[in-house]
Amino acid sequence: MAELKLILITYMQFYRRHVGLLLLFFIGFSLGAALLTAIQGLNLEAGKRYQQTTALIANPVTHFIRPVLGENRLPNSMWSRIRAAGFTQVQPVLEGVIETDKQQKLALRGVNLLQWLTQNTDSSASASTANNSYSGFEQLLNTVYIDPKLMQRLNLKNSRINIKMGDATRTLTVSELQGLGMTMLVDISLADKLLRANGVISYFEVSGLNSKQAAKLNALLGEQARLEAAQEQAFDALSEAFFFNLQALALLGYVVGAFLSFNAIKLAYNARAHLQQQMWVLGCQRSALIKALAIELTLLSLFAAVLGAILGAALANALVMDVSATLRGLYQLDRSFVVSLDSSMVASGFTLNIFVLLGFLASQSARLSTVLARIKWPMLMLAITATSYLALTANTKMGALLLCVCVLLLFFVVTPPIVKAVFKLPWPTQNPIIQWLKADSIVQLPALLSSVLAILMAMGAAVGMQIMVGSFSDTLDTHLEKRLSADLYVRPDQNIQALGTKLTELPEVEKVGVYWSANSELKTPKTMVAVDVMAFGATASYNQHLTLLNNKAPTSTVFEKNKNGIVGCLVNEPALLQYSLTVGDVITLRQHINTLTCQVRAAYFDYGEQGLNVVVTTTALLNSSLSYTEYGLSLWLKPNSDVDAIAEYIQKQHQLDSQQVIANQQFKRFAKQLFGKTFYVTQALNIFIMLIALFGMWVSFLTLGRGQLQPMAVLQTLGVTQLQLLGAKILQAALIILTTLLLAIPLGLCLGWVLLTYVMPIAFGWTMAMTVNWLQLGGFTVLIFILALFVSALPLIKLTRSAVADNVAKL
Repeated sequence: MAELKLILITYMQFYRRHVGLLLLFFIGFSLGAALLTAIQGLNLEAGKRYQQTTALIANPVTHFIRPVLGENRLPNSMWSRIRAAGFTQVQPVLEGVIETDKQQKLALRGVNLLQWLTQNTDSSASASTANNSYSGFEQLLNTVYIDPKLMQRLNLKNSRINIKMGDATRTLTVSELQGLGMTMLVDISLADKLLRANGVISYFEVSGLNSKQAAKLNALLGEQARLEAAQEQAFDALSEAFFFNLQALALLGYVVGAFLSFNAIKLAYNARAHLQQQMWVLGCQRSALIKALAIELTLLSLFAAVLGAILGAALANALVMDVSATLRGLYQLDRSFVVSLDSSMVASGFTLNIFVLLGFLASQSARLSTVLARIKWPMLMLAITATSYLALTANTKMGALLLCVCVLLLFFVVTPPIVKAVFKLPWPTQNPIIQWLKADSIVQLPALLSSVLAILMAMGAAVGMQIMVGSFSDTLDTHLEKRLSADLYVRPDQNIQALGTKLTELPEVEKVGVYWSANSELKTPKTMVAVDVMAFGATASYNQHLTLLNNKAPTSTVFEKNKNGIVGCLVNEPALLQYSLTVGDVITLRQHINTLTCQVRAAYFDYGEQGLNVVVTTTALLNSSLSYTEYGLSLWLKPNSDVDAIAEYIQKQHQLDSQQVIANQQFKRFAKQLFGKTFYVTQALNIFIMLIALFGMWVSFLTLGRGQLQPMAVLQTLGVTQLQLLGAKILQAALIILTTLLLAIPLGLCLGWVLLTYVMPIAFGWTMAMTVNWLQLGGFTVLIFILALFVSALPLIKLTRSAVADNVAKL
C-alpha cells in the first residue's frame, strides 16, 4: 500500500511539472462532456417537464383534460362536477396572451395558487409562499410571478408591471420565481380578469391517475372533453428530431474533446516513459504500477465527468430561454424547465471517458498496433463499402447517423498519410533547414495526429452545418417569397368575415383570402395523428402561394370531386415522408362526431412544419361541419397601390392596431427570426467545438516543445539564427494546418450532403437542394487557418527565443 501511495504521489508531481497536459486532459474531457450533458440535460428536463404541476407543486401530472376537437375552452362548472365525483387531484389552468403598456405581448398562465398554502412546492416557490403567508391572500392572488431571466429581458426594475385591459391599465406587483421560462404565472382568478375569460378554462391537469381511475374519469367526461395521457403530447413526437440532431452534434463535440484528451494521455505517457523505467529499476512492482495507472485515470475521468456535468448544466441553462422559445414556436412545447445537475449526466460522461481510456490502453499494445497496421487498408475498403451501402439504403435516423460516422472514418483513415505525404514528397529546394524541417515533421506528426484529427473533425462539422444552415436559409427565403405572397395580413379579434366583405369593396384590393384552421385526427395503422385542416379560399386561385413538389402551383383539378363524390385535398411534404401517406389515398379526418373525407391529390413544400397539414377549400370545410377557427385575412392589392397608406387606412377605419395589420416584409421578417432561432444552439455548439480543437492544437505544440530542445540547440550551435528557426517551425505548423483544413472542406461538403439528403428528410420531413456559399466558406477557412496558426505559433515563438545555453541546460 505504501508503494502504491508513493507511485501516486510521484504521478502528482509529474502533473505539477506538466500543467499543460493536465489542462488538456481536463479541458478535452470536461468540455466534450459538457456539450453532451448540456443537450442530455435539456432532453432529460423536457422529458420530466410533467414531474411537477403548472403551479410548481411536486406532484407528477399524468393526464390532461382538454376540450374536444373544434373547441378551445372548457366550462368552469366541469371542475366542480369532476371534484364532486371524487377526483380531487384535478386542477384548472387558464392560458392566454396579455399586453403591457410598453406594447409587449407576453404569455400568461393562471392556476389555483391556493395550493401553495397546503402543499409543498420547489425551493423557489416555497420562498414566495413564505413571503405571501405574511401578507395574506390579497397579495398572493394579485401578484405576477416571472422568471428572473424574463424579468431582465423585460427590464422590470421597480417590481411592478402595467397590463392593458382594454382602454384601462392595471398595475400589479411582480415577484421572481425560478423555472417559469417565458410564461408569467398568476392565480387563476386574476388570469380570468386579465384575459376577460368569463370563467372558462383552457384545460385541467390531473395528477396521480391510474388506469382504473382514468377509465372512470373518461366515462364521466363522455363527449364533453378529452382525457389525454401526459406522455402522448404532441411535443414529444415533434421535438424528437430536434433533440436527435443536437445529441449527434454534441456527441461529435465529445469526440473532438476525447481526441484532445487522448492526445494528452499519449503525450503524458511518452513524457513519463523514462520515469516509469526509473521506478521499475528502483523496485516498483509491475502490478503496483498498473494499479496506480488505473487509479490515476479513473480519478481523472471522474473529476472530468463531474466538471463536465457542472459546465453542461450551466451551458444548458444559458441556452434554455432561446431553446424554449424555439421549442414553443415550432414544436408546441407547453412547459418551461430548468436544467439541474443530475447523476445520470455524470454517469454518462464518466462511462464515455472510461471507454476512451480503455481505447488508449489497448492502443499501447504492440500486438494490437501490428494488427491495426495490417488491416488499415482492408478497413478502408470496408468503410468505403459500408458508406456506399448506407448511401443507397439509409432510411432511418440511425442509418443516416451511421452514414455520417462512415464518412468521418474515411477521412480519418486518409488524412494521416496525406499530411505525411506533404513532407515526404520532393520539394523544389535543397536548403538544409528545409530538409531538416521535412524530416522533423515526419517525426513530430504521430504526436500531433490527435490534434490534427480534432481540427479535421471540428472544421468538417462546422462546414457541414454551415452548408445545411445556408441551404435551409436560401430555401426558406425562396419558400417565404412564394408562401407569403399577399401584400397585407389582417388579424382582427372578431367579425372577420364581415371585415373581409368590406375590404373586398376597396378599389385598391384585388383579392381577399382567408385563413381557417380546424383541429382533427387521422387514424393510421400505428396511432392517431393530429391533423391541422386549413382553408385559404373557395377556389384554387386562393392557394397559389403553395408550391407543389413538382414546383408548380395548385390547379382547380386538385380540389374537384372524383367520380365517387370525394373532394380533393393537398397534404404537406411531411405527410409523405413522416406519416407514410401517398398521393391517391382517401383519408377521413375526424373531429369529435364530425368527419371530412378527401382524396390526396398532391403534396406541397411546407418548410418549418413537422406536423401533418391538409389543405381544402373553404366550401369543403363548411360542408364537413368541422368546427374551425378564423385567424385572419390575406389581402392582394392591385399593382402600384400604396401598401403603407392602405394599411394605415384599415387600422383607422376598423380600429385595429399595428400588430393586427402586418405588411408582407414584416411578416417575412418574423418568420425568418423564428426559424433562425432553431440554429442558435447548433451554431453555439459548433463554435464551442472549434474552440476546443484550437486549444488542443496550442497545448500540443506547447507540450512538444521540450522534445524540440535538443535538435534546436544543435541547429543554433551550427549557426542557424532564431529567426530562421521560427520561420521553419511556423512553416511546418502552417503546412500541417493548411493540409488539414483543405481536407476538412471536402469532409464538410460530404457531411452537408448527408445532412440534407438523408437527415433532413428522415428527421424533419423536408427535402431541399444543397447550396454552397463559396465566398463565405473561403472566408471561414482563412479565419480558422489564421487562428490555428496563431495558437500554434505562440509556444514556438517562446521556444525559439531561448538562447543556445538555455536550451542545452534544459536537456
